Amino acid sequence: MSEMLVDLFPTDISKLYVVTSISIVCGVIFFSAKVNQTVHSLLVFAWACFIKPLIQKKAGKKKDQQQNLELFYKNQAHIYDNTREFLLKGRQECLRLAISHLQKKKDLVWIDVGGGTGSNIEYMDKISSISNNFKAVYLVDLSPSLCEVARNRFKAHQWKNVKVIVADACDFEIDYKCADLITFSYSLSMIPTFNAAIDNAVTKLDKQGIIAAVDFGIQSGDTSMGRINTVGGLVNRNIPWILRNFWRIWFEADKVFLDSSRRNYLEYKFGTIKSLNTYNRKLGKIPYYIWIGCDKAKSQTILHRLNCLATESPYLAPSTTPITTKLKDVPISKGHEAALNNLQKNLPFPSLYYQREIWRVYYDELNHMFEQFNNQYIYAFTWEDPREDHNILNFSSEDTVLAITSAGDNILSYASLPNPPKRIHAVDLNPCQNHLLELKLAAYRCLTHQQMWQMFGEGKIENFTDLLIDQLSPHMSSNAFQYWMDRGHKTFSKNGLYDTGSSRWALRLAKYTFKAFGTTEDVKKLCEASTMEQQLSIWNEKIKPTLFNSVVATLMVGNPIFLWKALGVPANQAAMMGPSVFKYVVDTLEPLLKRSLISKDNYFYYLCLMGKYAYNNCPDYLSVKGFKRLTTPSKEGPLDNIRIHTDTLNDVFSRLSKKSLTIAIIMDHMDWFDPNGQDVIDEINALSKCLADNGRVLLRSASTHPWYIKKFEELGFSCEAAAIRTSGESIDRVNMYASTWVCTKIPTEDEEEVETVGIGRRRMSSLKI
Repeated sequence: MSEMLVDLFPTDISKLYVVTSISIVCGVIFFSAKVNQTVHSLLVFAWACFIKPLIQKKAGKKKDQQQNLELFYKNQAHIYDNTREFLLKGRQECLRLAISHLQKKKDLVWIDVGGGTGSNIEYMDKISSISNNFKAVYLVDLSPSLCEVARNRFKAHQWKNVKVIVADACDFEIDYKCADLITFSYSLSMIPTFNAAIDNAVTKLDKQGIIAAVDFGIQSGDTSMGRINTVGGLVNRNIPWILRNFWRIWFEADKVFLDSSRRNYLEYKFGTIKSLNTYNRKLGKIPYYIWIGCDKAKSQTILHRLNCLATESPYLAPSTTPITTKLKDVPISKGHEAALNNLQKNLPFPSLYYQREIWRVYYDELNHMFEQFNNQYIYAFTWEDPREDHNILNFSSEDTVLAITSAGDNILSYASLPNPPKRIHAVDLNPCQNHLLELKLAAYRCLTHQQMWQMFGEGKIENFTDLLIDQLSPHMSSNAFQYWMDRGHKTFSKNGLYDTGSSRWALRLAKYTFKAFGTTEDVKKLCEASTMEQQLSIWNEKIKPTLFNSVVATLMVGNPIFLWKALGVPANQAAMMGPSVFKYVVDTLEPLLKRSLISKDNYFYYLCLMGKYAYNNCPDYLSVKGFKRLTTPSKEGPLDNIRIHTDTLNDVFSRLSKKSLTIAIIMDHMDWFDPNGQDVIDEINALSKCLADNGRVLLRSASTHPWYIKKFEELGFSCEAAAIRTSGESIDRVNMYASTWVCTKIPTEDEEEVETVGIGRRRMSSLKI
């Protein structure tokens, strides 16, 4: 066989073929490099980054940091910007985030550490004018070659307030005592003495200033252990083992260090405002992060956060302080406990403490109960009718209300009333439901009504990511920001917001059913009907036969898997619907068509059928009137009085002061409990403690007479049905529940108020209730 191969490919011909091929390839590359600037830049980049470091390593000569930088950058300084655009991702987003979080907008002093060729400063000019808004800009870099490129760039722009400093990041000086903005753009990973560089930044950052970094980095769960609450969220933070090690080893050849210690030290020396973890997917998923921070001891802001995150708890004390018998039951908020624990360890406060807004109450991100939600919300819209809530409860400015968040629609409807409650607590165990509410609250702070309508009326907006970075992010927690940066662009495009969440499956199946039976156009006509006669005619002749047939009844409505996965109805609640779930659904939908026009006065079903709201048929918070009420400037507007809790109801009840609530709206929550279990008794007792005398609990149920009403009565409540559904009649615009109940707490003798303060404890009189 070997002889045959030799005969087929004679040695002299093989050599000639190889030499000729190599010559042709080299000639083509050389010619292309001369003609095409991009090819030339890529070749220089490949030589400098992949081949030259190996040759230098074999040479074995040790040099200082500046010499190393010059060896690396000198021959490629002229093509640096052309080749880094596709490698160094996130630089522009980092600058935009930094500017959006700066409260000061004029007369800024900015230090760009490791600024290289000055491209960051050139891009910043597009965001915020260098000439008009910056008092002084300093580019600090240790490479003379890169600094020379920067000087030429700034000279072309004729900027007189921009200065290039060739110096070490650890000990440079500027003409001002402190800076409003300090940035590290892919420089921290190349600074050997990064601790000293970060320490130097600490001394130069103004107390109200912003520090921002974008860089390569690898993190694992172990590197965040013990300080989870300081890092601003865990979305995409923990890099898989293979990627961590591959990219760390790869970049070390160019003296770029991706180890976690740099970012860890940054997060230790500063408070984390925003944190984003992502990949450069075009180049093999290179991990990088964007981080925005501040002075970790911003005294005035931190005190304000302590006040607001105290929920309704009036006490603050170290966890190591002895607790007297009288004070052992006094509630302490989780936020206080976490803040004090961090202080004892000399860590920054939890990331939530550094946010501009006071809505989001501290929660434990590692709560194992969150895992059941698979990092997605269930409901993209709220089913319960807030108009009926107000009719039954008659909210006033004297009320303190607690309600389940769901999609936040009803929370915002209560806040947009002419005389809204003085405090509204939104509670949901699913963090993503609260991320959705937080997004809506942030939108009120900075968007126009038209933009609000596009996002939450139509459910679609083209430039969501740009809005999130430039306008919404300063008004959101880092956790919510991470979630929406990861999912927002998909959520608000294509099919839109209302085709997301677990509940989307119910809407999709309904849509597919109508399509299969050829009634899609009839559904549209139903939603456009202008008279009751027209609406009933379309329903009875076209829609009803489609929905109420044996196939749909068997495969969908009567299927427990469908009920839970698509509609969120667990087995315990399904059992309360009576002997026939199908009949329950018929009794739900049939009367609605006689109550009001879907086209004008039932935005719940209009949304389900059309996938969006109508401008004149939408929740109160999306109307022009509601928008004005929620955005009118005031000392303490309705939005400022909302608190978002990510916890179980029982946990929240236990952290609230006694008798601090006047109204609790718990939806159909108690239908989920086991009638033979202890859970319902525990929750009623916990609710009773934080409910004021004559305080009211509004609940809905799939049963006309739910079993737990007796439990309420046994535990000190008087209970009255606000509405009970009968066949053929509806009790509200949704009619999803068989009954609505109001349970009122019967006044009892006041318990002895705790006035004395135990040894070693102090009362924080400034804490707001």
